[in-house]
Amino acid sequence: MSAIHSRIVVISWWSNCLGLTCLHRLAAHTHLRAISVVQVGKLARQRERFREHLPAGVAELPYPEAAPAEHSRVLADVALRQLRSERGVWFVDHDVFLHADWEPWLLAADEWFSASDVCLGLPRLPLHVPAITQPAFWLSPARWPAPITSFDSIPFEARAESRRPDRFCHNGDLRMPVKDTLIQARDELAARGRVGYFPLDAGMAAGLALPPFPAHTHLGGLYLFTGPKLPAAFDAWAQATVTRFTDFYSHCPAEWLVVEDPELLRRVRKFQGLVNA
Repeated sequence: MSAIHSRIVVISWWSNCLGLTCLHRLAAHTHLRAISVVQVGKLARQRERFREHLPAGVAELPYPEAAPAEHSRVLADVALRQLRSERGVWFVDHDVFLHADWEPWLLAADEWFSASDVCLGLPRLPLHVPAITQPAFWLSPARWPAPITSFDSIPFEARAESRRPDRFCHNGDLRMPVKDTLIQARDELAARGRVGYFPLDAGMAAGLALPPFPAHTHLGGLYLFTGPKLPAAFDAWAQATVTRFTDFYSHCPAEWLVVEDPELLRRVRKFQGLVNA
């Protein structure tokens, strides 16, 4: 059988500017790869404005506007329904911006996955890190065991601010689930020896088959703007997040800022005042 040639999927949630930056960097730093995007958390007019600025060759996968927009549900729909026959798919976070050519690393990863029986490839992270899908992860829909049908967090809760972040806000009660997105599936697959790991930096590379993931920026923190000012214990994180977003928008092309959700821009300005008060 021929070697796997993995495709790339980005789930663009709420922010058009983040998704466009991510996708244009991916298009510039990969070669002859199928790249797809799924838009969630946006009104129809925002999705259409986003399409006008996509890199050439990027295709859009559909997702119902009224369906739950939680990451786990979108992942499951794409991997276990729309792309069920694909041998390899990289899911890249929409706020990850590559700084170097990714293709040599992708080819090495494809070769490694082709020679193995793993169906889930994850970044090696410290054990205490609750989220395992950042900044990217690999999944083989074609190899995926039929009994594992859910990527949901435990417990799962569909939140209004995930589906319509421009309209709804959470109440500030941030609680981590017992198991975050994909963790239950990972645990089941790990028991079968079907999970592989790749390093994010040289310090994590010992004993792993792949070199460190290429240089990139992972902006992070967009969810901050879906709620009120958090308790004082989160002040340092909120300040750093607002600073990163302020800098990000200051470097965005003017034509992309025009198609950004105005409510998101308004909330970033609001949080600038809150964290600097």
